[in-house]
Amino acid sequence: MEERVLPEHTEDLGGITAVLVDAVREYRCPGCDAVETEIPDMQGLVRSVALLRALFPYQLTGGDLRLMRRALDMNQKEFAEAMELTPETMNRWERGGGAGGATEKLLRHNVCALLHRFVPAIDYDPAQITKMAIKKLPEGAVMPPIKVRRVVMKRDHHREDAWDTLCEAA
Repeated sequence: MEERVLPEHTEDLGGITAVLVDAVREYRCPGCDAVETEIPDMQGLVRSVALLRALFPYQLTGGDLRLMRRALDMNQKEFAEAMELTPETMNRWERGGGAGGATEKLLRHNVCALLHRFVPAIDYDPAQITKMAIKKLPEGAVMPPIKVRRVVMKRDHHREDAWDTLCEAA
């Protein structure tokens, strides 16, 4: 097997596109051209992208909410309870779009508060959400991909790999 690290790899994480830079390993069989890819720390990637998405000032979609719930390892009922919502409300938001307004900001605060300890390389300041003016995406537009890379960082006197963003939230 031939092995290489891809300079970029695009991954759909349930409606949110992530571009992984210098992180994904590709294994290619020279005899049969079979190709496999390996993404390191998929759960860490999902958590990082969910936190970064919460920091982007575009209205959340149902897919965004599902990714955030997945990042927290919660089913719909558990997530609704954690956010002090009814399961019916959560289901409606996931099927038809987000909450909007102050409710959406509170949801973003809660998600980031629960996720930020799992994504140590990404700077999170609650004031980002407090000051955020949430906008609707223009008709037909899609969220731009979230670019991330693997970094080595030191935390609690130990080195660890973590996902970091290549751009600041818009």
